[in-house]
This record gives sequence, C-alpha cells and structure tokens, in this order.
Amino acid sequence: MKKIVFALLLIAAFNLCAYAQSDSTAKSASYRLKSYLSAHIAEKTYLQFDKPYYAAGDTIYFKAYVTVGERHVLSRLSGVLHVDLINTGNKIDQTIKLQLDSGVAHGDFALPDSLPDGSYKVRAYTQWMRNNNEDGFFYKTIEVGSIKNARMPESLVRSPIKVTNKADIQFFPEGGSLVTGIHSKVAFKAIGTNGLGINVNGVVTDNENKEIVSFASGHLGMGYFYLSPVEGKTYKAKLTFADGTQSISDLPKPDPKGIVLLVNNDSIPKASVRIAANSAYYLENRNKAYSVVIYSGGTATTVTCKLDSPVITMDILKRRLHTGIATVTLFSPVVEPLCERLLFIQNYDQLNLSVSSDKTAYAKREKVNIKLAAINRAGNPSAGNFSVSVTDESKVPVDENGENTIISNLLLASDLKGYVEQPNYYFADTSTTARNNLDVLLLTQGYRRFEWKQVLDNSYPPIAYQPEKGLEIDGMVKNLFGKPINKGTITLLPSNGGPLLTSITDDKGVFRFSNLIFYDTTHFVLSAVTANGKNSTKITYFNDRPETVIAANHSQNVPKVADTAMIELLNNDKLQQDELVKYGHAKGVMLKEVKIRSVKIGDDYRTQSLAGAGFADQVMHADEIERVQGSLVTSLSGRLNGVNFKNGKPYLVMNLMMGLGPKNFVPPMLVVIDGNEVPDGDFMGLQASDVETVEVLKYASASIYGMDGSGGVLVITTKQGGGLKTKDISSIGILPITLMGFYKAREFYSPKYDNTALVKQRDFRSTIYWQPEVVTDKNGNASFDYYNADGAGTYKMVVEGIDDKGNLGRQVFRYKVQ
Repeated sequence: MKKIVFALLLIAAFNLCAYAQSDSTAKSASYRLKSYLSAHIAEKTYLQFDKPYYAAGDTIYFKAYVTVGERHVLSRLSGVLHVDLINTGNKIDQTIKLQLDSGVAHGDFALPDSLPDGSYKVRAYTQWMRNNNEDGFFYKTIEVGSIKNARMPESLVRSPIKVTNKADIQFFPEGGSLVTGIHSKVAFKAIGTNGLGINVNGVVTDNENKEIVSFASGHLGMGYFYLSPVEGKTYKAKLTFADGTQSISDLPKPDPKGIVLLVNNDSIPKASVRIAANSAYYLENRNKAYSVVIYSGGTATTVTCKLDSPVITMDILKRRLHTGIATVTLFSPVVEPLCERLLFIQNYDQLNLSVSSDKTAYAKREKVNIKLAAINRAGNPSAGNFSVSVTDESKVPVDENGENTIISNLLLASDLKGYVEQPNYYFADTSTTARNNLDVLLLTQGYRRFEWKQVLDNSYPPIAYQPEKGLEIDGMVKNLFGKPINKGTITLLPSNGGPLLTSITDDKGVFRFSNLIFYDTTHFVLSAVTANGKNSTKITYFNDRPETVIAANHSQNVPKVADTAMIELLNNDKLQQDELVKYGHAKGVMLKEVKIRSVKIGDDYRTQSLAGAGFADQVMHADEIERVQGSLVTSLSGRLNGVNFKNGKPYLVMNLMMGLGPKNFVPPMLVVIDGNEVPDGDFMGLQASDVETVEVLKYASASIYGMDGSGGVLVITTKQGGGLKTKDISSIGILPITLMGFYKAREFYSPKYDNTALVKQRDFRSTIYWQPEVVTDKNGNASFDYYNADGAGTYKMVVEGIDDKGNLGRQVFRYKVQ
C-alpha cells in the first residue's frame, strides 16, 4: 500500500494548480474546470422569512440575499431579483421585481383572506441564474392555512400526495460502483409514499440465499453497511419498512474489474482518501498515471500518482479547504472521471453573532431593546447586512430541524440535487452522530454545481442570459404597411419629468431601453420616427413576457405543518381579525398589512390592471356590460357589488357607511382607463359599447395602486377597435404606456405602546417584529427596539446575514414575556 500525505496549499479563488503533475493529461481536468468556472460564475439566492407558515390574510415578509462565486460574497453582478408566489396548482399567483443593492433586497406578498389552504411556494432568481438551469433557483415551500377552517381541525388533515405506489429504497456504493474483492461502504436511503425518509431494516443475501450482512436505517431512512463482493455473485436486500410492508430489492451488480475511491471524513482535521483497485484492474493498469481533483470553494487542486500499488492512500488537511461541500474525483489516465465522493467541510468560520437584551424577561407590550455584535473568525468586528424576525413561539411553533436557514441553504442544500429533508438538523446538532449522518446524506445525493462530462467535453450550454442591471422597455417599430423600420429613432419620455432617452431600431425594427430604474406604477410615452424623420410609424410595446417555467421536480413533498400548530395560528388570526373589526376602522389603525387577491386559474382576459387578470373582486365582460345600453355609468349603476355612484363618481359602499378618511371625507374610487389614471374619476363620456372589461378592486386587491387606491379602484379596459385580443400594446406614432417598476416593500407595522390610544385594542400578532435592514457598523455593532404584543410565553428572535467578506451568520435568541 502506498501513502501520500497531501496538505492543500492556500490558493486564490479560481486559481487552479497541480501537485506533482507530470503530464498534460493531469492538467486537463483542472484547466477545463477553470475555463468553465470563469464563464459560469455562480449566483445563489436565499430568502429569510418573518415566520415559517401563514394564515390566509397574512403578509409574507422576506429578506433576499444574492451571493456570487463559491465563497458567498454579496453579489454586485445582478441588479434585479425576480420573486414569484406559486399556488397549489403550480401556477404563479403573484410576481414582483426587486432592486438589488449590493446583493440584498426585501419584499413581501400579501395573501388574500379567500386564499385556499395548502402548500404554496416562493421562488426567487436572477436572470443570470437562468444560465445554470432552473433547478438552481431558490425555492421555499410555505404552508398556508385558511381562517375559515380554524374551528374544524379535521379539515386541516390532508393526505400526502403519493409520489410512489409503495415505499422504496435506493443503494449508493461509495465512489459509484461495487467492485469484486474490494471492501466498500454502501449507503442507502428509504423513501415512503409521501416522498420523505422512512425507517427500514433488512438483510443482504447473495444469489445462494446466504445472509451476508444485516442493516438498519438511522436518520430519515438513511444508513450504510459494508460489503465485500465476491466474483460471480449477485446480491439482494430483503427489506421491512416502518409501515410494515416488505419487499426485495437488487443491489447494484458488482464489477469484476474496477477501481474505487473511498474517503473517511470522520476526523475533524483531515479526510483520508483510499484508492483501491481489484486484482484484474490493477494488473491491466499497473504504473499508469491517475489524477485526483479536489474541488472546494472555487479552487481545484490536482494530485497525480502512479498506480504502482493496488491501494493508494492520502490525507487531505481540511484547514485550507472552504466550509461547505467539497468534491474528490478520481480520473483515469485518459482524463475520464471514474469515481467521485462529496465531503462536507466544517471549519467553524461562521460569524459569531452576539444578541443581548436589556432584560431577561419582559411584560406584555413592554419595549425591548436589543444590541447585536458581529465578530468574524479572527475575533475582529465585522460589518455586515442582517435581517431580524421575532415571533411568538406559542402561536407559530416550528420544528427547528426542518428549518431552511441561510447556513443550511447556501452551504448545503443549494449545492445538492433533490430535496434535502430537515436541512437545519445537520447544523443545529454539532454531535458526532449528526456529522456522520451528514456524511451519509452526501453519499445519497448528487452534486449540482457542474457535471464533469460537460466540463471535459465543453458541452455545457452557452451563456443565454446576461445579468440584469435594471429594468428594460422594448418593442418594435414598423411602417404603416407592416414592414420593420431600420435605424428609426424611438424616444422614451417619463411622465414624471425624468430624462428623455432615445434608442435606434435594428434591422428588425426592434428597440430596447435597458438598465432603467423606476418604481411602482410609472407612466411613459414612446414616440417613433423613421430614419428620415417621418412619424408615420406603428409602435408595438412588448408587454407580455414568456413565463419562466416552473420545474416539476419542485413539486416534491415537504413535511406538513402539524395540525395543532396551524390551528393555533388560525385561531389566533381569527381573534386578530375580530379585533380589527371592533377597533381598526374606527381608529384608522391596522395591525395587519393590506392583501392582494390571488389570480384565478383560467382568468386570462385582456386587462391593463397593474394587478393582472384574475385579481379583481368583480369582473364584468363586454357581453354583460352591453346588456344595459347607453353611457357606461348607466350600465354599471346598481350592478357592481358594493359600489355606489354619486354625481357620476364611484364609491365603495362600506367606505360611505363608515365615513373613512380625515374628517369623515370619503375618497372616490380611483378610475383607471386603459392603464391610465383618470383625473377626478371622470368617465362620463364612455359608452357601454366601448368597453371590453370593468374590474372592481377593493381594499386588499387595490393595494397595488398604493394610497391612490385607498378608496378602491375601478379598472376599465376599452375594446381598442372591436375587441382586440393581442398580447402587445400598439399605437401609431406615439404610445403612452403604464408599467410596474421595482416593487417597493411595505414597512412592517409595529405598534408603539407609548401611545395610549392603542390600549383598548388587543394585540394578537404572531410576528412581533420584522426588520430586514439591520447593518452592523465598522465596530460590528447594531441596535434596534420594538414592543411586545399581548401574548405571554417565549418569544423567538432569529438573526441572519452576511458580512462584507462573505462570512455567514445566524443566531437564535429567546426571552420570556409574562
């Protein structure tokens, strides 16, 4: 047996070197990997949420962190983050664009009261991330309960969606294959009908029915056993699953001639690598040069050695590797990847976040003062960007092992293929058992970052998407005969008096304004002239974008929120809603944020509402509108639910009854015609026959229009020439357009109880405090304060974030409220 003691040297990111390289073949894998990494710089996205699950009517608050490269430095590559709320039918309900400021942003999704309960998903990605396929997007499955079912516990019990007809098991020989004559570790993972890990035990027998070894799963249906395959024999496993079912499964057929890569990662300071060839393989390949590539944190190092012994061992010192997943790959003399092993490196280089409060216990509604200190591995103060969530644990209890944290996501789950069950278990538990279970996990799941075959063959997809620095407005200009206008001049004029921009059309008549920065609802005017200055042009604005595909494999099951936990949240939410009815409108105080209704599947009518089709509380279409001929006001009077007309202006009936507004002034509904807000709500000139749709947006549904929509919104879309159904908006010579820019996140409402006017109103908040913008100074310090609610018990604070060097930090802090 030959042994090499190999200590990795400190190497700058993407600088790949070789140890004892003797020929060009040893360099090929490293050099091609370097080329791939240089062209495919990785971006990752992680979202922290204010709480783990929600009730219909809640607002989902989140903070986004976008990192670049393998060391999780906050990204300056992309300036736009796309975030989608995906419903139980795997369709997008809501979508927003957030402006990234040095890799961070925050946003929210308001959930309608009428939202059906079930599993929803939040997806986040940058345009650049689309180059590395959709699997690399951030996904978070969120359970939403319905307040209507809060008194009926049985309605919350949902049978899991079956992903298999029966429990199943897979076997994963270490290094990829079983080889006769070599004693190897075989990992396994048992999956139940709900797609989650299930306990299993069994015995391995050979083809003569002789029992070879017994085994039993440990954590989440995973485990391992050792097997020394004998030439000419095959193996089966007789299984008994936790649900009592039994089955027989074939083990992978052993190779009669082969080589394996085995790694022992039990030691904290080093990993021991063992390359073993059976007799047949060794005799055929003796003294040939093999390569081992160790890849960690953007750095790859190559070790070459001759196969001058059936067994070669080497030690890899971990202190120079980077925390996270490392890969060890064995290459043949002709640079063919033979075996690969994933390792988790934990160098304890996370930020030390210290959270201190001015008291150990507080009273209800008492002010809480918190100080945060961030220290890096070297013991120096760390300037970083953090987000803070405080919840009442009695209202939203959570299994901490199942939490998806900034550490478990960026260091583990984002680099693995498939779903990682209970990701936080591997970081919350620092025992040897948890560390060993993490090693078994890596034996059963593949690496996502790259595939060697594509790297070596240069067959990876070309770069199709460039980083977005800002928003884009594009379209096409044609002449009146429908031919594209080349070298025409298109002018973009913001209605708010911003700078005038121009663009020249290409030979296909396409124009593009890139890297724009604007927010919420913004009005523009596009005008176009031909190359010789004539304005006889037709402008088409590309208003409808193809929706990013939602990968089917992100529909996998996750553990359901315990029924008792969801019922507690829903009952609490009912108390909060009752309190709002009792006090909220009278005092003009809302402890809950406004909500946006979810889109209804199949509602794809043409609209220029900012909320999109299907978000309205009521929709009238042309055939229904034209049943009452004459002016549009006449046609709509008495036919819109909860809307009255006074002097030709629409008002929400509830607002009239309650006298909302300063000095009981009741604002009329905002009237929007073809995407343009109409001054004074005047649409008396419109005839019923002119209109394609009328949409009523009330309260939560109108929130997308901000304060302008506080009295509700009436969205009118005209026929534009006999019921036009085109996906684009076009006009002759000049075209006004209204666009939704970067989303401006709502501020989380946190009451201040030095105001005695709020004393009578009970406070049932489950999220006590949410602050997405906590920045530590050069001394590593930050502070914030807030007021407790009326709930007694344990309050849980979670602080997460990244410093300016890419070091990750997470801290959980609890205190009592009496």
